[in-house]
Amino acid sequence: MFNKSWVNLNRATKEYMEAAWDFVKIVEKNDNYPLKIICPCKNCWNLYHQSVDDVYEHLVIKGMDPTYRVWVHHGEQPFEKQLDSELDGGDAFNLYMAGHMDSVNDDISVGHGDGLEKDFDKNLEDAETPFYTGCGKYTKLSAILILYKLKNLNGWTDTSFNDLLELLHDMLPENNVLLNSTYSAKRFLRKFDLKYQKDRCLCERLLFV
Repeated sequence: MFNKSWVNLNRATKEYMEAAWDFVKIVEKNDNYPLKIICPCKNCWNLYHQSVDDVYEHLVIKGMDPTYRVWVHHGEQPFEKQLDSELDGGDAFNLYMAGHMDSVNDDISVGHGDGLEKDFDKNLEDAETPFYTGCGKYTKLSAILILYKLKNLNGWTDTSFNDLLELLHDMLPENNVLLNSTYSAKRFLRKFDLKYQKDRCLCERLLFV
């Protein structure tokens, strides 16, 4: 079990820096010393692999992604009584669990595990669908998240984002799963409790601006 209290410390303190370094070294050791590990900082959001030194630097400079509550990408079990011991923690898994952890525990405690597992499996399978056949870099979820981040960073209106999505959908291979409207993208992200609002506070927190 990880000690997570350090993520809320001032990043300029010695305590934070030492804890961040311990974290990346533990992950590196547990993964048998790979060249790169998944970076959980606010900008990479568990979508990119970086060197251990770069991950440490990102954590100190940018901080840990605040929506990353269950560290499934770095060795933590998603919850004590797993619904399925074979579940694999991907981007969608992490986001779904982060947004629905309380309801997961409540449903398990009152015996609703079967229905929860069906919904979970359905949403996870949909989100982890390759962006198009043969695409190994992006899933449906990661592609939509990245595009929505660009929308937010550049102040695009819903109308301009609609135009972009429609154009990209047409330019990509015919079997792509890109949603072609802002409304559809928002509905899709709400499955993972990522509610994009017009006010800046929540949107910027989730999109690491």
